[in-house]
Amino acid sequence: MYLRALDISGFKCFGDPFTIEFQDGLNVLVGENGAGKTGVIAALRQLFNDSESGKRVINERDFHRGFEPGALAAQRIEIQASFSGLDENEVVAFEDWCGDHDNAKLTFTALNVESRGRFKHHTYGGHEYTTALDTETLDLIHCIYLPPLRDAENKLRDGRQSRLARLLKALCRKELDTARKEGVPHPLEKRVSEFNQELSESDDYAIKAANQRIGESLKSALGMHLSQSTLIQFSEVSFSRIVEGLRLLYFPNLTEAQSSQFRSLEENSLGYNNLLYIASILAELTLEVEVERGEETYLRLLLIEEPEAHLHPQLQIRLLRHLSAVAEEQGIQVIITTHSTVISSAVSVDQIIHISNADTPVAVPLRTCGLNDQSRRFVDRWLDVTKSNLLFSKGAILVEGIAEAIVIPELARIVLRQYGEGRDTLDDYGASVINLGGIYFKHFMQLFCDVSDESTGQNVPVRCAGLTDNDPPKTVIVEDGEGGRATVRYLPHAGDFQVGSNHALALIPKITESQFARLFAGQYKTFEYDLALEGANLNTMLAVAADLWPVQDGTVVPTLRADAELDFVAMTSERRAGYAADLLDRIDSKEIGKGLYAQAFADALLALEDDFVVPDYIRAAILWACGIEDGQAR
Repeated sequence: MYLRALDISGFKCFGDPFTIEFQDGLNVLVGENGAGKTGVIAALRQLFNDSESGKRVINERDFHRGFEPGALAAQRIEIQASFSGLDENEVVAFEDWCGDHDNAKLTFTALNVESRGRFKHHTYGGHEYTTALDTETLDLIHCIYLPPLRDAENKLRDGRQSRLARLLKALCRKELDTARKEGVPHPLEKRVSEFNQELSESDDYAIKAANQRIGESLKSALGMHLSQSTLIQFSEVSFSRIVEGLRLLYFPNLTEAQSSQFRSLEENSLGYNNLLYIASILAELTLEVEVERGEETYLRLLLIEEPEAHLHPQLQIRLLRHLSAVAEEQGIQVIITTHSTVISSAVSVDQIIHISNADTPVAVPLRTCGLNDQSRRFVDRWLDVTKSNLLFSKGAILVEGIAEAIVIPELARIVLRQYGEGRDTLDDYGASVINLGGIYFKHFMQLFCDVSDESTGQNVPVRCAGLTDNDPPKTVIVEDGEGGRATVRYLPHAGDFQVGSNHALALIPKITESQFARLFAGQYKTFEYDLALEGANLNTMLAVAADLWPVQDGTVVPTLRADAELDFVAMTSERRAGYAADLLDRIDSKEIGKGLYAQAFADALLALEDDFVVPDYIRAAILWACGIEDGQAR
């Protein structure tokens, strides 16, 4: 049995009906701030009895209110959970929730009518309302919620709410029941009682003497009739009080250590205490699977907001992979929200649910985006920390390599400059540049559009632009003027360019039909070559190459500097092509390299006061990713 779907309306940011579909096991909710991730978790908490943080109480801020002037709060909240995968025992246990169906439903409703500080609400099980909810049935679902700002140290401290005490009580539940039925103390209670007696009777520990002095002082102050007796002991002898007094200590590694070497949690880091806290909860949830209990638990649901809190990247990866393994092996359904690109890159796309909120929240499980098995495995392997940034952006520009990833943000400043301060960078529009490390648009853009003819999946509703090269042939055969033919270097330019062999070009017509994606290709050759053919761009680009060339006393640098002073605007495109090709050779050489050149070129663009001509295909990609149409900034 697992939670399959959640339908929400009128609650928090969910004004219109909203549906999110989960899978059994691990579910990772990603998306920008304000998309609705926390709202989903809050809705789940509204349905279930959260054993860790307590059930939510409806207040007036829970009723959705739009941002338009004069908007009124929603008059009704409805949250409905649908459960699938019920076996025979679960169908019987949740009979009222199933009715004549093979799936179960649990519904919460609230009316925006306040009475004595409370809002009228009720919860019922079933596909339609018939009778009030049987709370014992709700207790068959064990839900634990961990908020984003967890006080792990306090939760692990001794006391009634101690995580350690809860785990020990769960571990010893069967033995405690047996001892109570037989009318005998639990072995731990017996041992502590004997130890307390030894302390109170022995003269070796000064406890007996201290207790006598306290008693004498009380009698002196209050007299025999009003005084009270005292007893100094190690602990109360009930099992609950004993385990609630225990403390969890830590040692920084797994080597053998003496008890004197252990430290208090107050001396531990926030990150490791957070891990200890989560580990104690997983220990309790997995225990329910391993140990027979008097009351049955059919669904174990763990909700965690921002599990990355206080954890460095390697620990984030280890934690998420462990959660994924526990979810699969122990039958625990885990739903987490995250802003961490490390976490989103550490799990499979099948486990990620993207939530966006342009006009209304939309949830898209990436497993429904129609990726074939090859594309899914490819994206899983290549969706690293930098690429997974596209899951948190309002817009994305996918590029082939490091050079484009470095330079495009500076070209975007030039393109967006006309819209004024605060709207002149990709950051202002929440757009990110993602380096694919190759021509892999078919795999990644499947998330945003239906690339293959057979695909009928959902799409992530985020604007995605791809930038690719034309990649024409490097040489062509021409007539040599004497009736023969010669192979010469091909230098495409205005009036003479060919469609290249880049297989990604075939995707353009298909992608253009989509709502959220576009693929833009260079007209001539490569990224740097196409930039060099525009206007006076070569003046800047040649000067950068001259500064980077390592040998300053040869002929290369003087030639580059002299060429950088030429009037390229007055030249024909065909003549500029020769200089562009020579520059590309210098950039590709071992003396410079594309990455180093891109870094220096980006710095030059940042300091450039004169206009730099951005090719139309790059300009179009930037405007698309930023959501700017018809020259109007959003």
